[in-house]
Amino acid sequence: MKNSSFIGSRGFLAVAFAALLGTAAGGCSISAQADVPDVEVTQHGISIPGVPAGAAAFLSGGSSPSGDTSTKVSFNQSLPDLNLPQDLTSTVKAVKVDFIAKNGIKDFAFVHGLRVTMTPKGSTTVTELINYQKPAGATVGATLTIDSQNPVNILDQWQTDSATFNVEVMGELPTATWTFDMAVHFSGAVTYKL
Repeated sequence: MKNSSFIGSRGFLAVAFAALLGTAAGGCSISAQADVPDVEVTQHGISIPGVPAGAAAFLSGGSSPSGDTSTKVSFNQSLPDLNLPQDLTSTVKAVKVDFIAKNGIKDFAFVHGLRVTMTPKGSTTVTELINYQKPAGATVGATLTIDSQNPVNILDQWQTDSATFNVEVMGELPTATWTFDMAVHFSGAVTYKL
């Protein structure tokens, strides 16, 4: 959990802002909306300790006839500066999360459920990004991509330079330590009205 990165730049809205002004210049009233480039925030090498065989660490407590266990890991991640102009109405939403198998596992077939939340630095507001339940009969490979079912605007949560991400994993978890990368994909839109 030492390496992190994000794809994006300080000029996140430069292209969108130029598009807005160009669009608005052609009409009498200035009102335009544009999608902004996606930003990917990636945490590399997230390590999960093995779960002893027969363990019963369930998210909801109790026991499970299928033998599912659960574990949770947290990490802090820097957030890119989006440089959002003050006179624009903006939205930022987490649209999907990618999990990429690294060491100790070949795929995510053992995962039956995943939940990822985000809490901005200095805040108690917890935002759920995904809550995944593996569909019956689904085949899962070395990369598991989960679309957000109800993406919410997290612009207010983005006003800080970092956030804590919590990852809860449920399933027939490996007994040995395993690692994965997690990439959260954010997209947004800006609206300009005058």
